[in-house]
Amino acid sequence: MRKILLSFLFAISFAFAENPGEGDLQDFTQIFSLRSLENGIVLSVFRDSTELLHQNWRLRELVLTAQLRAKDKMADKAPFGYVQFVTPTQDDTCMAILPSGFFGAKSCSRDLEEGALETVFSIMPTTTSAVQIRSVVLNSNECIGTFFNPNVPIEKRFGLKRCTFDPFSVILPEDLMIITPPLLKANVL
Repeated sequence: MRKILLSFLFAISFAFAENPGEGDLQDFTQIFSLRSLENGIVLSVFRDSTELLHQNWRLRELVLTAQLRAKDKMADKAPFGYVQFVTPTQDDTCMAILPSGFFGAKSCSRDLEEGALETVFSIMPTTTSAVQIRSVVLNSNECIGTFFNPNVPIEKRFGLKRCTFDPFSVILPEDLMIITPPLLKANVL
């Protein structure tokens, strides 16, 4: 009787199993906020929005074509893959490095079609919980960081700075980003 019961339970467990090959996996991670390790300011391209959800991101992993991958001049030195930071409210709006040097929003798919790679980043791990986020534009050797300029509001002091590739060098806090829980409205208990 015990063998029959175990066989029945074993067989029924397959009846409710899901096949991951059928496309039921999400294309994005859960929402999170991206902050500077130096000052804790959230990196958001929708700073003026009253919707707190716009201060967060989802991560989309990319597999670049050989032609687009060839544009990454540091691909051999930092082989950590590629991602896009997607807004939680629109699946085709990504964080991008604008020609002005500041961050803005751009169509994720159009950026890849044009081959500009302004929305493509690579997350470089460190020995801490913070990371360097490398941009693939220009020479591919610049990472997101903060800078000091009293003429620019503190929440807009994000830009690109030279990445630290030497594993024995100390990476300054202004050159590191941390991935934190999403910035959302708190629930009253």
